[in-house]
Amino acid sequence: MPDYQAPDGAYPILLTAFNENDALDLPAIGSLLDFYKSLGVPGVLALGQASEVLYLDDDERLRVAQHVADHPSGGMTIATVGNFGATLSQQAASLQSIYEMGSDVAVVALSLLPSAQNLADQLLAISSLVGDHVRLGIYELPQPEHRLLTPAEVGRAAASGRYYFMKDTCREIAPFSAKLRAAAGSALKLFQANLKVLPPSMEAGSHGFCGWLPMVSPELSAQVCDMSLPAEIRKEAHDRLTAFNEVMVAGGFPASAKHILARRGVAIQPYSRAESARRFFEAGPAALDQYIAENEPFTAVAMAETR
Repeated sequence: MPDYQAPDGAYPILLTAFNENDALDLPAIGSLLDFYKSLGVPGVLALGQASEVLYLDDDERLRVAQHVADHPSGGMTIATVGNFGATLSQQAASLQSIYEMGSDVAVVALSLLPSAQNLADQLLAISSLVGDHVRLGIYELPQPEHRLLTPAEVGRAAASGRYYFMKDTCREIAPFSAKLRAAAGSALKLFQANLKVLPPSMEAGSHGFCGWLPMVSPELSAQVCDMSLPAEIRKEAHDRLTAFNEVMVAGGFPASAKHILARRGVAIQPYSRAESARRFFEAGPAALDQYIAENEPFTAVAMAETR
């Protein structure tokens, strides 16, 4: 297999767009990809939890994966969740299909594996069932059941040489740091999903941030991940992201995120299938709009702004 490394940095989860009839809006997903490409985002994770993957049927998942793979990426890495099916062999076939559509990494969501037991064994079995050319990733998808790898299991996956990307959702710095150590020296790169523990994760050697805030503010997310910046810049960027996250979640995520992106020029509507989005349609976007007008949460921190 050729040498490959997923680029470091802040990866948005790619939202799935719907129209007023609750059908997929594929052109809007293309508009979103173009937006990220224009900002130099290193990569995106498609069909993640925030993509409403669990609210899509199999045909819709494949249509999204194909559209994302076909859309000009401008060099962005495309990592796509792909282990759909009831058995490991079915999931391996699904991953291979999604990879061969054109994704750079086909990602195994742990919560979709057939069993909650022996996660590393299942990851290694999948790697033996797909072609040697298929690059694989790992995602500790919190729903429908939150399954986490131990550091030893991360080490086994890393040692296989088949896994290149991992979105970690353990939400604690100690086990995350242990996983980083377990993967050291391998092709497997770990990305922190949790905003709260992102700063110490970057200090520990995380390769970046794959979560909600890179979706709406890639600029500030990139600054938190850039260890070449002064600590005060990274702290200010993190503080701004934390405040913005609270408003976005209270506003009915992921509909709130789609509204924010529409304000940023993306041709996307706020329609969503997630129960949590109901708050957006009940309360409206006034609080979000006021916060954006008063705080400019998309502007990168300049040196003179730090306290």
